[in-house]
Amino acid sequence: MITIRNFEDSDYHSLCELDAPLFSGMGGPILFRHVQDLFGSLFFVAECNGKVIGYILGGIHIEDKRIGKLIRIGVGKGYQRKDCGTKLTAALFEKMREFGVESVHLTVAENNIPALSFYKKIGFMQTDARENYFYPDVPRLVLEKKL
Repeated sequence: MITIRNFEDSDYHSLCELDAPLFSGMGGPILFRHVQDLFGSLFFVAECNGKVIGYILGGIHIEDKRIGKLIRIGVGKGYQRKDCGTKLTAALFEKMREFGVESVHLTVAENNIPALSFYKKIGFMQTDARENYFYPDVPRLVLEKKL
């Protein structure tokens, strides 16, 4: 059974290990600490039998508090396509609604077909494509979901 709860400091080491093969070289350990400090109530983990198996990081735009950001979602191998991501996004979106967020944005690589399929399944629509979103010359699709 998968349960979702807020991130706790004691989860940090487990998340770093979980994240390394999923997002190699994309700064997970640093990102986790920044999101914990800035948006701690929008940082959730998924557990199964006491083991951390996934996480989701969210944020809210500084200039427009009606816009949320799905920063990153990661689900460990063996737990993907088993409702873990759906449960994590539901928890994030529920908390965002409490803060008055009306829409959520994210970016994704255009060749990440599993992620694109998941995001579309939960209601995201592509709104833009940016050629140089990440340095150097890394394109991303921009997706949005109305809450």
